[in-house]
Amino acid sequence: MSIIYKNFFDETISEIQALKIGTYKKEFQNNNIVKKIENKYPSGNLHVTYYKENNENNVLEHLMQDYPDVDVFKIRTRQVLGDFTIEDEDYIKNGTLDLKRTLLRDNLDRIIAYKQIDTITNLPMHIGSVKYFYSKDIYNNYCVPNLEYNSILDKEFQVFSTSYNEDGTLNEISLNSESTHDKESFFPNQSAPYDIETCRQICNLTNEQMNYFLTDELLPIPNF
Repeated sequence: MSIIYKNFFDETISEIQALKIGTYKKEFQNNNIVKKIENKYPSGNLHVTYYKENNENNVLEHLMQDYPDVDVFKIRTRQVLGDFTIEDEDYIKNGTLDLKRTLLRDNLDRIIAYKQIDTITNLPMHIGSVKYFYSKDIYNNYCVPNLEYNSILDKEFQVFSTSYNEDGTLNEISLNSESTHDKESFFPNQSAPYDIETCRQICNLTNEQMNYFLTDELLPIPNF
């Protein structure tokens, strides 16, 4: 198993640099596939993310034994679907399941969507759903760098995020607050220039691609 240190811009750094900075991600990888991540935050807190295989049991108990001073664990399972990966996550705080969510990643490992799941009913919590649109072309032609999400990929390419209503229909599309001088939002059933069609044209999306953002359903994914 190899160990790679990264800063929170996802840039690879040395162990000496990581310890000197004091905030870092320590990735444990098997054949370039991440198995576990230790996230050290400015507060000094350490959170641990673990990718569980189907044949692994009692993962939380083992993690709590290995990290007795850690109070937050993220246990994930993943499924690869072509160029995309779906990750189901249990967010566990102080030994209790605090949050469940499903994340969708693209082939650059960027989170392009996620959906929160009710821990009691196991049903989607649509208001907690988010989708993101990335585009290098739009970044070059329209946006200035976004520093909000502490990631090189996000900074360079994330154009907008979405929010949803209780029924899973689109509530709002927001260009990242750091991507333009003035925050811009677009809404269903709104007149121009705050309508969805204006947003589609700005972002150079096809109708099929734009339709993907009108609900919080993760699948199917159109070709971007």
